[in-house]
Amino acid sequence: MTIPTEPIGSIPRPLGLIEAVATRDGTDPTLDALYEEAIRDTIERFEATGSPVITDGEQRKYHNFWTYCVHGLPNTAPDGFKIPSPAVPCED
Repeated sequence: MTIPTEPIGSIPRPLGLIEAVATRDGTDPTLDALYEEAIRDTIERFEATGSPVITDGEQRKYHNFWTYCVHGLPNTAPDGFKIPSPAVPCED
């Protein structure tokens, strides 16, 4: 029995890309080659599975689900803002 599936969301990044993004801004042009390699690898792996949906795995996405929709808005501080979460206690 087969179970039809389609990829949804982000695909984990390679360790080298994770480490590089951790040391600089996600838009730094020096990351371009690492992003391209991660995208190429992700697409090749999807193709190898025979998936009907091929995606880049959001390898270039550097905002998380909390911040991508507000990034760059003029009413947010450059260093961000607190996001209250019942799962994580906030320190004041």
